[in-house]
Parts: sequence; C-alpha cells; structure tokens
Amino acid sequence: MADRQHALKRSAQNLNNSVNTTPIKSVQSKISKLNTTPQKSGEKSKSMETKLDELHNMMKVKMNKLNRLELIEDCIKKVEDGFNDLKNSINFAHAEAVDLKEDNKVQKIKGEEIRARIEKLEQENTALNNSVIDLKARSMRDNLIFYNIEETETENTTEKVHGLLEEKMGFKDAATKIKIDRSHRIGRARRDGKPRPIVVKFNWHQDKEQIRFNARKLTGSNIGVSEQYPEEINAIRKKLYPVYKEARRNKKKETLVRDRLFIDGKEFKL
Repeated sequence: MADRQHALKRSAQNLNNSVNTTPIKSVQSKISKLNTTPQKSGEKSKSMETKLDELHNMMKVKMNKLNRLELIEDCIKKVEDGFNDLKNSINFAHAEAVDLKEDNKVQKIKGEEIRARIEKLEQENTALNNSVIDLKARSMRDNLIFYNIEETETENTTEKVHGLLEEKMGFKDAATKIKIDRSHRIGRARRDGKPRPIVVKFNWHQDKEQIRFNARKLTGSNIGVSEQYPEEINAIRKKLYPVYKEARRNKKKETLVRDRLFIDGKEFKL
C-alpha cells in the first residue's frame, strides 16, 4: 500500500516536471499555426480563382480577337478573290480588245482591198461602158437621120431618100451613084400622123459626109438631117447645144464633134 502511494506521488511529480519544463511559446506557436493554416489556404484558393478568371477572360479576349482575325482573313480572302476575278475579267477584256483590234486591222485591210477592187471595177466598168458607147458610135458612123419626110403606108424608105437627094439636095442619079445599105423608120407609127424619122446607113462614108454638108440646102423646108449617135452621146449633146447656139450668135468659132464642143479652139466642159 505504501509502495503504491509512493508510485502515484512519483508519477504526479514527473508530470508536473514535464509541464513545467515544456516551453509555453512553442506550444502557443503550434496552436497558432494550426489556427492560421486554414485562412491562408482560403486566400490561396481565392487567388487561384481570380487568376483563373483573369486567364479565362484573357483567353476569351484572345479568342474574340482570333475570331475577328478569321473574319478579317475571310474578308481579305473575299477581296482577294474579287480582285482576282476582276483581274481575270480585265485580262479577258484586254484579250478581247486585242482580238477586236486585230480583227479591225484585218477588216480595215479587207475594206481597203474591197474599196480598191470596187474602184477598179468601177474604172473597168466605166472603160467598158465607154468602149460600148464608142462601138455604138462607130457602128453609126455612116448613118444619117432624116426628119419630116412624108410617111405613107406602103412606102420604100430608100427610094424616098434617093428622091430627096436628087430633088432637093443636088445629087444627080443618086439612086445609082449613092448606095444605101439599109433604111427604116424609127419607132412606132404616131396617131397624130406626124412622120417618123428615117435612119439611113450609107455604104460609103464620103457619101454620108457630102450629104451632111449639103443639108444646108434644105433650109426653109421642114426636112432636117443629123448624124446618129448613141443615147449617151445624145444626152451630152443636148446639154452642149444651147452653148453651141450661143457661141454661134456671138460669132465665135464653134465646133460640135460627137460629145465635145470647141469654142475658139478651147474645149468647153460641162
């Protein structure tokens, strides 16, 4: 019993010594650490959340910027595509313009060639027409036209011309000496009874010229004599004749040969 009490006393003394020897500050520091650790952890958590929010916002801003950049890139691409299309259109139009220019050159050359050919054809046609007129005039070279010789239903125009030559123009034995190849009236019979002209082709040109020269002997009668010409020459002579008569009235030296009029040695041009 005494030993048990003695052991209890000794244990109490050891506990008291242990309490007395343990530093108070160390214990308080540990307690303080235990009390402050949850607070710092909360602050760190809030700081992390803040940083995450900031990072999220930054990422959001950057994503928006990236989206805008994509939109800008799309716009730029569309502009570039439109520019390329426009460039291609311009190149196509330029190529078309070059082709048109070349075509115009070709057409111009062809047009000049065609004009040259037309001018040549016109010249050839004029020359051919003049040749035809000249041939007509040559074929009429020995012809004379007699006007206002009485016309009967059954007549011989050659005999009537020979009779005129003998009776009024001073040609003796005209029927035997002056040979007529052919003669006939011109045009259809007139209802008013006016005689149609007689065209006569003489066999010898000198006979024709002599008869034309002696036509002055018919002055005072209704009968007239003139040379025969193609219609084209007659149209020109019709225009020249008033000038010819005016020159004669003015006592100028005039000569009307075919379709050419000479006054005082100079040719008169219409």
